[in-house]
Amino acid sequence: MRFAWISAWKDLLRLRREPVTLLTWIAIPSFIAVVTTLVFGPGGAQPHGTLLIADNDHGIGATMLGNAFGQGSLGKMFTVEKTSAQEGRRKLDQGEASALLVIPAGFTASFVSSKPVAIQMVRNPAQRILPEIAEEALATMLDRASSMQAGAPLIQLEATVIPDKTEQPGGFAAILLPGALFMGVFFIAGALAADVWRERTSGALRRVATTPASLGAFLVGKLIASALVFSVIGAAGLLAAQRLMNLRVANFPAAVLWIAASGCGLYLAMMLLQSAASSERVATLLTNFVTLPLVMLGGGFFPFEWMPRPLASIGQWTPNGWCVMRLRAVLAGTLEPSAYGVMAALLAVAWLASIRNIRRFAC
Repeated sequence: MRFAWISAWKDLLRLRREPVTLLTWIAIPSFIAVVTTLVFGPGGAQPHGTLLIADNDHGIGATMLGNAFGQGSLGKMFTVEKTSAQEGRRKLDQGEASALLVIPAGFTASFVSSKPVAIQMVRNPAQRILPEIAEEALATMLDRASSMQAGAPLIQLEATVIPDKTEQPGGFAAILLPGALFMGVFFIAGALAADVWRERTSGALRRVATTPASLGAFLVGKLIASALVFSVIGAAGLLAAQRLMNLRVANFPAAVLWIAASGCGLYLAMMLLQSAASSERVATLLTNFVTLPLVMLGGGFFPFEWMPRPLASIGQWTPNGWCVMRLRAVLAGTLEPSAYGVMAALLAVAWLASIRNIRRFAC
């Protein structure tokens, strides 16, 4: 273990000799999040979201109501998805939709016979603009429908907001910051992984491989140094968002730990790419070829809410996109403990694969 700490100290001293690079890395996520929020403002953008509809009526009235959200300007802002009330609440809890519209059984018959009926809309508090637009549009539709009924309006709208355990008052900061952070983390992971070629060129890897010192301890040391870098970057980005954009972080240490662990996982993945290349130039090209598409798909340039649904669905299962979604859950205080176990297992597999590659790479 002593050799691992020596290896980590060596990498940290190397970074200390390049303070401009380190400060730039720290500033990237905070700068992107702040500038993007200033450009779009707290309510100046029109993201695209998903409206879930649980149709328990299956009548013509319910069909017309659902179709209204798929036409005109509403159709450009919402992707309408049919579901059940239970499945819809699950998706809302996981932040996969903007709102859930529950149409009760007998809605069409009640409307035709002018009997009282109530429609429920459940809003996702982690989003602000789209749920409000959906509720206002529905209220307008119901007002017009009620005016066609005899007597007083009999269609009532029951709007519900999910309990505030997932509410993040930072507005778009809660949407923009995780992707912006992981865009910086991904690029930094690639830059740190490229150091393996410096170790090989200087002969450090070969010397370690031919001495009693373990390559595993050597790599653990590099992981420790990388984890410290990612922790500083994550803490700086979260603090900036808290102070400047009023972002609520349910568990600050857990969020920093998740960013550091995710960064180490991306670092190991980038190291596998670097060590698989035939030359340092090929390694750079390969890293850029893999990094840029994953950053774009994984919510680095645009949040998933602003992306076409098919791309967003793919992006959420990219390595960085998966980490972004879990970071959102950490910030909201809803991340399940099993996610940490999955992350630990992924890190263990990536570490074992890296050890095997580095041993061949050193020779």
